[in-house]
Parts: sequence; structure tokens; C-alpha cells
Amino acid sequence: MTRHSALAAGHCVLLLLLSPFSIQAIQAPAPPQSQPSQEVKETQALQDAVRSAEDNPQLLIKNLEGFLERFPASARRQQVIEVIYQSAVRANDLQTAIEYGEKLSALKPDDPALVSSLVDMLGRQGDTSSRAKALEYATRLVDHAEGVYQEAARTAPQTARIADPIAIALAQASLLRGKLYAEAGNLDKAEADYEKSYAVYPSEQLAERLGDLAVKRNDVNRAVDEYATAFAFPGPGLDPAEREEVRRKLGSCYLALHRSEKGLGDLILARYDELSRTLASRFQGSGQPNTEVRDPFAYVLKRTDGSPLTLADYRGKILVLEFWATWCGPCRLEGRLLESVTEKFRNEPGAVFLAVNVDENRANVPAFVKAEHWTTPVVYAQGLDRLLSVVSLPTLMIFDRGGRVVFRQEGLSVATFVDTVEKKIRTALGQSVAAGSR
Repeated sequence: MTRHSALAAGHCVLLLLLSPFSIQAIQAPAPPQSQPSQEVKETQALQDAVRSAEDNPQLLIKNLEGFLERFPASARRQQVIEVIYQSAVRANDLQTAIEYGEKLSALKPDDPALVSSLVDMLGRQGDTSSRAKALEYATRLVDHAEGVYQEAARTAPQTARIADPIAIALAQASLLRGKLYAEAGNLDKAEADYEKSYAVYPSEQLAERLGDLAVKRNDVNRAVDEYATAFAFPGPGLDPAEREEVRRKLGSCYLALHRSEKGLGDLILARYDELSRTLASRFQGSGQPNTEVRDPFAYVLKRTDGSPLTLADYRGKILVLEFWATWCGPCRLEGRLLESVTEKFRNEPGAVFLAVNVDENRANVPAFVKAEHWTTPVVYAQGLDRLLSVVSLPTLMIFDRGGRVVFRQEGLSVATFVDTVEKKIRTALGQSVAAGSR
């Protein structure tokens, strides 16, 4: 069993052994008795299900389904369903993940991370029924996020800005639903959701999507306006390839309108100045750590023990940042997958990995990290997420030796994450991908 699969199996056992029994109690031999109690029978059945599966997620799913058939009224039913769901996600078994994700969602209807994952998985199925379900879940996600946002707006002082995590949740929910509408060809509803998302938490990615919709409507003026916003957006949010693509779209639309690029530079500079003024509170954060800092490598972050970490120490290295939160289900899974990547670079001093937490309330972060057995160093964002325009979780970025973002991934693709991230890091290091097998 590999180190990563051992961690995954250990996590499954930990989830299974949630209340009312402790790990120690279950692992201890049952006291002799003529007729074992129901609790003892369930404990033994769970032990057998987990142990016999070893590190095979498909076999674990089959064993736990057998457990639920044998003990349909088990007090641990929800925990078992959750483990089946997580195992199916790890195995990239979308059908099973969706089936048990929906069962889990019925038990935990207000879990936004779970609902978000269901939207993503159902959206990838491609059939009409799955898309309709994805839209239902996305609407539930939007409604929940809107409720939280409106309550925060109602209770906050008039001059206060809504906390970023709350705004980001609504922006991300609206973006998810907007993508579904766009894929279905419902451009009006897609545009409404993208505009709602941009209104609560503007980003260059959303401006680009609005530009794409404008092109589909043959509204070239609107397309130029949106692409100019995406290209001029403050902060290094777009990686070079994405920025080049936005530049291509902007230039193409501008030429269609004006037959030359004369005046385009003035438009971009004016838009940058405008955005810098309107988004000043996000990037400056009055009274917040790292105020006025514009260079990510000039940031000073805090570790979970309170000690400082200076990103300037990593200039000249390949820096991998994973932005996450304790309430984000996909972040938990990506954190485990990132452990597998970091293991490949244990002896590579030129690559540095940091798990950057964005929780507003940090009280539970150290305990969460300990329970997950993460070895990747954890630091608090201290405003770095705002500077880098992190609008969805998880978000992973790779900086090259010159401090430029050369790879950015929002969301999680389980099947390709480890291979893709390893390849990008080795490319940034100037190594061949085959170096990982030596």
C-alpha cells in the first residue's frame, strides 16, 4: 500500500468510526458474551468491510453497500453513506458518487460543498436528465448563498463590506448555475447569473465569460467592454496563456469595430485605473494584514502556530499555492491528492508547497489539519486570496522562478489532478515528466 493510499484508507476508517464509538473501542476485541449485541455485530461488520477492502475503493464501496443492506437502521448510516460517496469520488466512479451524493444531500441539505460537487458531477454527465438535476441543485445552492448574503447585508453596518467568503460563496454559486444555462443555450439566464456573480465579487474570469456571451449575441461593443475589463483586471489572476487568449479575443472584437487597434491601449489603461479605484477595498483591505502590498512575494503570512512566514524567502523557487477552506468538501479531497504530489518532490529543494487557508474563523483550522494528517505546510491567506482574485475553492496556482503564475486551476478534477500538477511543476523546474519515475 502506498503512503497516499494508506492515508486515504485511514481517513475512511476515521469517518466510519465517528460517534457513538471511539476508534480504540472498535479496534479492541469484543468482550465474551453468549449473544453479541447489535452494536458489537455492527462494529465487527464495519471492521471486516474496511479491512478486507485494503486500498481498493471499489471493493470498499461494495463492502459498505453490503453493510447498509445488512444494517439498514444503523446509527452510522449517514457516516457510511459519506464514506461510500468519498470513495466513489476518489475512484472517479461518477455514477456511484452521484447516487450516494444525492442520498447524502437529502440528509445534509444545507451542505454547500456537497451540493456544489453534485452540480459539477451531474453537469459532466451530458444527458438531459442529469443537466436538469444539476440545475435543480445549482438553484438550491444559489438560494442558500443568497439567503446568507442577504442576512449578512441586513445585519452589517451600512458602510461595512460583506465579508469575502460570503460574497465569494454567492458569486461561485451563481457562476455554476450560469455555466449550466450557457451550456443549455439559455443565454439570457446565463447572463443574469454571470452579472449577479460579478456584482457581488468581480473577477476577470467572469468578465471574460460575459464577453463570450456578448460574442454569441453579436454584441461586439459589449464584448469589447467585457474583454477589456478581463484583460485590465488588477492583480495577477490570469496565467499567461489565459491572458494571451483574452488579448486575442479583445483584439479581434476591437478590430471588427474600429478596423485597427488604434486607441486600444488607452482603453485598457483607462479600464485598469477605473477597476483599481472601484476594487480598492478588496486589494487594500483597510486595517488588514499586508495592506498596500501588490507583490505576492512581499506578503508575510501566518502559520497555524502564529509564527510568520515570508514569501520573499521563496523567490527563485517554484511555489505551489493551494487555496482552501475547512467548509469546502472538494478542498479536503484536493488536500489529500496534493499530499501525493508533494511526496514526489520531497527531495526537490526548488519546489515549495503551501496550503493557504481562507477561513474567516480560524478556530477549527489546526484541529482540521491534524485530523486530515496533512504534511503540506498550512498558512493563513492574510489577504493573499484577494490579491490573486481567488473566487472559487479549491484554487491551485504554480509560480515560476520569476514569480509569474504559470498554472492556475479552479475546482478539482480528481482523475487528472496528480498527473497534471506534477507535469506543470516539472515543466517549471525544467525537468522532464519522466524524472518522477527515476
